[in-house]
Amino acid sequence: MVKSRVTLVIVVIAALLAPVSISAHASTSKIAVIYDMGGRKDGGINDAAGIGIDKAKKKYGLGPLALREVLTDGTDLDRLLKIRTLATANYNPILLIGYGFQSSLAVAIDEFPKTEFAIIDNSNVGQLNVECMVFNEAQSSYLAGVLAASASKTGKIAILLDVDRTNLRDLTKAFLQGAKSVKPKIVLLPQNWGMNPATDALAMAKRGADVFYSTWNQSSDVIDAVAAISTAKKPLRYIGVLPEQFFIKTAKAKSVLLGAIRKRVDIAAFDVISNGVKNQSFSDVLDGANGIYGKEYTFKDGGIDLLIPALGSPYIPVVLKAEAAIKSGKVKP
Repeated sequence: MVKSRVTLVIVVIAALLAPVSISAHASTSKIAVIYDMGGRKDGGINDAAGIGIDKAKKKYGLGPLALREVLTDGTDLDRLLKIRTLATANYNPILLIGYGFQSSLAVAIDEFPKTEFAIIDNSNVGQLNVECMVFNEAQSSYLAGVLAASASKTGKIAILLDVDRTNLRDLTKAFLQGAKSVKPKIVLLPQNWGMNPATDALAMAKRGADVFYSTWNQSSDVIDAVAAISTAKKPLRYIGVLPEQFFIKTAKAKSVLLGAIRKRVDIAAFDVISNGVKNQSFSDVLDGANGIYGKEYTFKDGGIDLLIPALGSPYIPVVLKAEAAIKSGKVKP
C-alpha cells in the first residue's frame, strides 16, 4: 500500500509540473480583433488581416467566443467604445487593425493598463502593454527605389508619402539610396507637402518624373492622376503599397503599375493571435526613446515582399539582387 501511495504522489506531482498544452490555453482564450471601417471584404488591410485570423482560428480551434471579431464605423469615438467594451469584458489581447486606431488606443491604454493591445501598421503608441506590429518601410522603399531607377527613362523619379503618417524610418532617404545604387545620377524630385498629392504628382510629371512611388492610401487620386496623363509616347509608371492601396488592383491602375510593396498583415495578425493563445507577447524595442515596443517585419523574415506585374518583369533580376543584399545584411537602408 505504501508503494502504491508513493507512486500516486509522484504521478500527481508530475502532472502538476507538466507544461500546459497550447490546446489548453486555446480553450480558455479570450482574444478580440477590431476591424476598422469597411471590415472584411474591404479588399484592403481588413481582408489581409482576416487571412491570418482565419488561419489562427483553424490552427487553434478558436470559436466566436474565444476569438471575438468586431467592426467599427471608422470614427475615433466608436473605436474607443469598442475597445472599452472588449477590455471591460476581459478580452486580452485586443488586436487593432490599422494605424487609424492610434488616437483611441492612446486613451484606452491609460484606462486599461493590464490589457495587452496590438496595433498593426502603427509605431506611434509607446507603452509596455502595446505591441506595434510594423513593417520595415526603409527596406521596402529602398527596393522601390531600385525598381524606379531601373525603369526610369528620363532619369527623374518621384516619391509621394502619406502626409498624415509618421514612420520609424526615413523613407525618402531609403528610396533615393536604392535608386542611386542603380543609377548614381538619378534625380529625385522633392514632394511639395502643402499640395494635394494628385496635384503634386502632375507637377512632378511636368518636370520630367516618369516613375512614382506613393504610400498615399486615403484615395486613388495619385495613381488616377498618373494613369490619366500616361501615353504610349510618354509612359508613366507607379509603384504602390498593399494591402492599403486596394485600388491598384483595377484595370486602369494596372496600366501603369510597375510594382507593389506588400506588407504581410496576415502574418502579423496570425502572430498576435498565436502569441495570445500561448500567453506570450512581442517586446522588441522599436524606438527606445519613445517607448515603442512590438515587432518589425522585414524581407528576411518574409514580413514584406515586392510584387511585380508584367510591366515590371524586365527588372526582376536587378530587384532580386538588391533584395538578396538586404537579406544578407550587405545593404542596410
